[in-house]
Amino acid sequence: MTAGMDSLVAHIHAALGDYCKPGHKICVALSGGMDSVVLLQALAQLRVQTPFALSALHVNHGLSPHAADWAEFCQQACLALDVPCEISTLPPLQASGGGLERAAREARYAIFSQVDADVLCMAHHQNDRAETLLLNLFRGAGPHGLAAMPGTRFLNGKCLIRPFIDVPRSDLRAWAETHDFRWIEDESNNNLHFRRNYLRHVVLPAVGQQFPAVVSVLARTAAQMQEQTALLARLAELDAQGCQDENGHLIISKLALLPMDAVRNVLKHRLNRLGVNIPSARRLEALAEQIVDVRPDAEVMVRFGDIACYLWRDQIRLDRAAQHRLPGLAVLATGGTAWPDGQLTINYPGKIIVQAEMKIGPVGQGHRFHPQGRCRGVLSELLREKGAPPWVRSRLPGLWQDDKLCWVAGIGWASGIEVGNYPEIIWMPSVAEIL
Repeated sequence: MTAGMDSLVAHIHAALGDYCKPGHKICVALSGGMDSVVLLQALAQLRVQTPFALSALHVNHGLSPHAADWAEFCQQACLALDVPCEISTLPPLQASGGGLERAAREARYAIFSQVDADVLCMAHHQNDRAETLLLNLFRGAGPHGLAAMPGTRFLNGKCLIRPFIDVPRSDLRAWAETHDFRWIEDESNNNLHFRRNYLRHVVLPAVGQQFPAVVSVLARTAAQMQEQTALLARLAELDAQGCQDENGHLIISKLALLPMDAVRNVLKHRLNRLGVNIPSARRLEALAEQIVDVRPDAEVMVRFGDIACYLWRDQIRLDRAAQHRLPGLAVLATGGTAWPDGQLTINYPGKIIVQAEMKIGPVGQGHRFHPQGRCRGVLSELLREKGAPPWVRSRLPGLWQDDKLCWVAGIGWASGIEVGNYPEIIWMPSVAEIL
């Protein structure tokens, strides 16, 4: 397409479709770089023609010494266009298994998922899509990874649209320079230590000498992979129909009757739908093999990054709290407390006078417990009878007084406890995530 202003605005209008109407909220992810500045300017122009509520969101990663200046630049750019701009500053990032780039991306998208808008517009373009395809190809990705930045997808119930996904970077730069826009140049974009920069500045220019259309060809391949991904998703839904219970959860014994490649496809589709990052094909293969070979009474765990996936009681369950640090033993206080597997609330009705200090903390392992109306038993077995999964039992909250365990979440008070003399404890367990 040409770099003309009218054609670019028309391109965005077509990409946004019915969202370009009064009453809709459109937010632009504004980094301050050339691409996002062009997107902001084009959306501001489009707003004049079809009035909608336009806002911007800048995420300050705090990774550059110029981060505060960039945030101020975005504020001023939006102020000049009468566009509200929110600045969200991230806490210090810790590099995970995927490195600092992935940690920053995950933190950024977590903020994007909470934005108050119907649509979040991002300025990724054709070159970004080509680079992402190569990155994922070199990691050994399948069709889903090679689809590389779909033009439209959903994020926490809102629509994420990349209206420039078919537009070359050169067109955006030409438009920006023609209209004398100002933007930020991130110094890290020239650091060849980062793989994307190496592809952008070294690999693609070298390949382009023999294959001048390499960027558009790779982007077109990504679009074709997006079609294949959609077809695989439809096939996964069809295969899953005969392998699930009345709640739509997969039944392991039925899933195991499918061919192995179909099992992998169903698992990948369900995990992607729940936002679970699959770090490698080997992890998915390991889970599929366990499903085919697992005994009905076995307990199997396969880890996907920070999330553990368990095969238990003919179901596939996710444990997102696997890496959470458990709270230590603390003095009991009134109010609510978020727990890895639920919400704990303490109330002191009336004039309860507690004679000895009470403490709350994870029940751990190896304790014996005598519930009211029951015989004494090993706590893990009592929790098993209550249906608590094995990986949850040791981290459930318990109440101690004088080093004696007198209350356990999911079971209740110990024998001999006069409940009226103690605070009210309300335990609301989290809803289990089941594939």
